Amino acid sequence: MAEDKDRKSVLRVVKERVKQSEELQLTQMIVDAIGERRNRDLSDLLSQIEQDQGWSVALKHLSQARKLPYTLPIGAGPQKTLIEDLKYRETIFTVLDCNGFEPIPLTIEEILSRLENEDYLVDASQSFRIECESMTIKQIESGDSLFFNSANADSSISVDMIEFLERVQSDEISNLSLNKHSNQINILPLWHCEKGRQVLSQLGIKGTEIDSVTFDIVISVIQQEIPTTMSTKKHGTRKPLTQPSNPLYRKLLTSIINHEIENLSAQSSKHSHHTLKSILQKSLDYYENSQSSSDFRKIISCVNAYVRVRTPESIVHLEEIAHSKDMRISTIAIIALGNFYNEAASSALVDLLCATKNKEVANTTIHAIKNISKRCSETKYIVKNATESTSCTNIGRLKRLYNEIWKKIDDYYL
Repeated sequence: MAEDKDRKSVLRVVKERVKQSEELQLTQMIVDAIGERRNRDLSDLLSQIEQDQGWSVALKHLSQARKLPYTLPIGAGPQKTLIEDLKYRETIFTVLDCNGFEPIPLTIEEILSRLENEDYLVDASQSFRIECESMTIKQIESGDSLFFNSANADSSISVDMIEFLERVQSDEISNLSLNKHSNQINILPLWHCEKGRQVLSQLGIKGTEIDSVTFDIVISVIQQEIPTTMSTKKHGTRKPLTQPSNPLYRKLLTSIINHEIENLSAQSSKHSHHTLKSILQKSLDYYENSQSSSDFRKIISCVNAYVRVRTPESIVHLEEIAHSKDMRISTIAIIALGNFYNEAASSALVDLLCATKNKEVANTTIHAIKNISKRCSETKYIVKNATESTSCTNIGRLKRLYNEIWKKIDDYYL
């Protein structure tokens, strides 16, 4: 009898450890999906967990994901890192169909705790969206509209809310007046308006002062007149930022204004794309003329930041760079594209493989496509469709690639 009890006890411990191991593996899959911005895979995982075990278990895995590291591609940062704060936050808002509301003054802990009382994801999403709209209105009415972007808003967000955002952000520009000393204009107030912040970021403006010529370019893009007032004193030392009210986004704004690549990479917000793109493009232009090692390292740093942040918009820019005639430059972009696990990156690389006549470029591209196929099963179909092309330069290699990746067992989610 004692032996039977011991055996049952051992079996119970073994089963518990197996269960813990399976749960840990499932959480790690969620961690990887968030870190690599594979939102569709994340949605599938959460839906399956909710269906099998309930929303509370899915939420538990989602919460635990903050405590486990994911692996970064070589050069993109430390070998392993916890999910970046803003990337995790943006993903949670995506899961809840609340894109555009991320800057509300709630910590991620407060947000997750609000979801615990709901039985289903759809209910959690609906109740949280209502609260988001209310908090957003209050925050914007207090004078803080930074990083609330109606262009990023989900379709479920009310039309009235979107119109409110657009009206307030347009009024902010209309009520603005900037100080001018000599030929320099203080644009810090413009950085504090969301519409202004977007334009300044898109134009790659750095710092809080610009000359009159650059200011005219800014105005032409904003398409709203902004009066300037002459000042007899040069702009003094900048005071610490008090907005956005959410400290995570306050830090992000500082990094965007100052073009701090490392901080933008570490924060990994989708809002950093335009700044990173501007820095990268300028670095490419400088390198084309100088061919210096320092400029080349700057390019690598920017591309690595692209890979860590992983916004869809980065793929378009990397695709352009991948077609560069400079092998060093094109290789960096191709390798980077191989770490974006989605159809857009796959298509870009397959198109490049079909177009290139350079053997080294073809080899690097094939390796990158293989890497994407490990996480993006659609890659197989993209390659298959390309094998039917009559204009592909490397049709033979493409067919061999198709056979190779098709034979592999798609076991990532098994």
